Amino acid sequence: MSRHKPVSRTRWQAAQKHALEKWKGKNLQLAREEAERELLPLLLRYAREYPKSASILEVGCGPICISQFLPQRHKTYLDPLLNDFRRMFPGKLPEGEYLANGAESIERPNASYDLILCTHALSCSMNPELIMHEMERLLKPAGLLILTMTTHSALEARMHYYAECCAPSLCHKTRPYYYSLTGIRRTLARHFTIVQEMTRKSTFLPPFRRVERIFVCSPLDRKAGA
Repeated sequence: MSRHKPVSRTRWQAAQKHALEKWKGKNLQLAREEAERELLPLLLRYAREYPKSASILEVGCGPICISQFLPQRHKTYLDPLLNDFRRMFPGKLPEGEYLANGAESIERPNASYDLILCTHALSCSMNPELIMHEMERLLKPAGLLILTMTTHSALEARMHYYAECCAPSLCHKTRPYYYSLTGIRRTLARHFTIVQEMTRKSTFLPPFRRVERIFVCSPLDRKAGA
């Protein structure tokens, strides 16, 4: 299964509603502190390669907006729930440009961003392939994509896929897409070159293994592949 088929808008909206409900029970400050400990050092390592005038797009920023802690001045935060988060956490979101919509269609010119962060957004989207196209289109030739996601065992990913196809009503509290490591590597390879791959933490629930991973990617060299 090399490509995920898009889910219905109804299925996606159910997942978004569930994500919003989960945030109502979370402490935003604690969630930010955890992201600063676990993810920010890596982001800073790559962000320092770009001038402060560089532009950053954070896809699936949630209310944490981890890119606010990077030194660059121009930040664009994208999340379909942004307006809900701004009401839920008044005055807690950083300054910057906000796009309260999905990442399947982003109204920005080609090659607009030096650094694109995609933080656990691909598995929660309506159409991951369109998002990949948009991030590929928006990334500058010397830019980087940093993507974080949880990968699943091939068995669990396949079972989830069949459940989505046959009984989507049973999956409304889960993310629409479960990627295996092989699956996300193939998806990324259609649009980017994987520069580095890292593991944050792993959980094992027999017979399933879930791993939080980080992929650092550069644009494809289209001339070399021609």
